[in-house]
Amino acid sequence: MIPAGRVQTLTGLTANQLREWAHRRDLVPPDIEAGGPGRPALYSWQTVLLLRIAMVLRERFRIELQAHKDLLHALHDLLSGVPFPALRGCVLALRAMEHGELLSEGIVHVGVNEPDTLFLHLDPHLDVLEVEFAPQDQSGQLPLFRAVRIR
Repeated sequence: MIPAGRVQTLTGLTANQLREWAHRRDLVPPDIEAGGPGRPALYSWQTVLLLRIAMVLRERFRIELQAHKDLLHALHDLLSGVPFPALRGCVLALRAMEHGELLSEGIVHVGVNEPDTLFLHLDPHLDVLEVEFAPQDQSGQLPLFRAVRIR
């Protein structure tokens, strides 16, 4: 989990925008609400990924996010159970801006009877998040307990 200040760096949102999206408009709420002064709201990597996706929808495609609040909540649920490595090589398919689907880049297709779909590549976002959320232990210290041989 990371605090709001680092989320701003990763998403490009200002403090006011993050507050607006997370609290006032309830588009992408934090995973742990702020606990008062000195205890900022905390965000998981899935929530930060969703905020980055929301930024792409708003900035590149000029999509009004408030109109798709239910979609953003459904995407949060979709991403919540997926491990980070499983998202590598995937795209997020937004079917008619009503529901999302995770697909492998190799099987992306739109059938004749399927609704219009917006595909978003996840790897560029995952690259940014991987640097922030990777373990930062660079002490070089050996483990406290030595490995025990198993027979």
